[in-house]
Amino acid sequence: MARNSNPVFNSASFQDQLKAGMAANSFETPTAGSLEEMYAQRPVPQGSTMTMQDVLNKVLLMALGVLAGGLAGWVAVSRLAASGSSFSTLMALAGGAGIAALVIGLVNQFRREASPALSMLYSVLEGFLLGTLTGVLEIVYPGIALQAVLGTAAVFTVVMIGYRSGKFRTSPKSRRIVSIVAMAFVGFLLINWVLSLFGGGMNTFNGWIGVGIGLLGIGLGAFFLVTDFEDIQTAVENGAPKSFAWRCAFGLVLSIVWIYVEMLRLIASLRSLAD
Repeated sequence: MARNSNPVFNSASFQDQLKAGMAANSFETPTAGSLEEMYAQRPVPQGSTMTMQDVLNKVLLMALGVLAGGLAGWVAVSRLAASGSSFSTLMALAGGAGIAALVIGLVNQFRREASPALSMLYSVLEGFLLGTLTGVLEIVYPGIALQAVLGTAAVFTVVMIGYRSGKFRTSPKSRRIVSIVAMAFVGFLLINWVLSLFGGGMNTFNGWIGVGIGLLGIGLGAFFLVTDFEDIQTAVENGAPKSFAWRCAFGLVLSIVWIYVEMLRLIASLRSLAD
């Protein structure tokens, strides 16, 4: 199956690039032949094929994991703020959780079948990072958490409606182009993050630079969602085994997380300009 693009180069397409030595990803649309090659190596008993409900169930489980981790990060920020303590230790923990989530995400994508345990562990760690980041931004920009949630929900709804209506579709060429843009986007953010550790870099959650990065990031995330929907539909139609639902759910959650982070960036940047 042609794997889908997902947040912070945890995308299945991006890991294909890693497997190929960072070569340009073909971003080919999934076909019955490519799916058969992936699934047909062992027989799939009747009644054990994946359904859309299977994917939704796994997405719900991972969403609960993100919510649990996010609540822990949010509470930690709130308690530190109430006591007047420094956020340095908490942010270090959040950064460690983010790095761990990144590693787990890559490992999970390299596996032939996504691991339920790794998927859930990823969701909790990523949730903790998101909860911490959101909690800190909420102190600076009250109400940004709700705004980001609503914004993410709006993007998801628009993309889903567009996909169901047949207006939103990808092509091999568009996937290749977006793959290159996503690699450059993530590369820039990683380099900027490393520079920030040594007192350099730029604040990507502030000003017009943040607005531009946020808009580009949300656009990429919307494209990722379309590839997710296409890949899930193809897998269902071609009789993927039930276990494949974890991979589909993992990719979809990655895309939603990506959009949420970029929505936070966009809103924080816009509000910094308004202040």
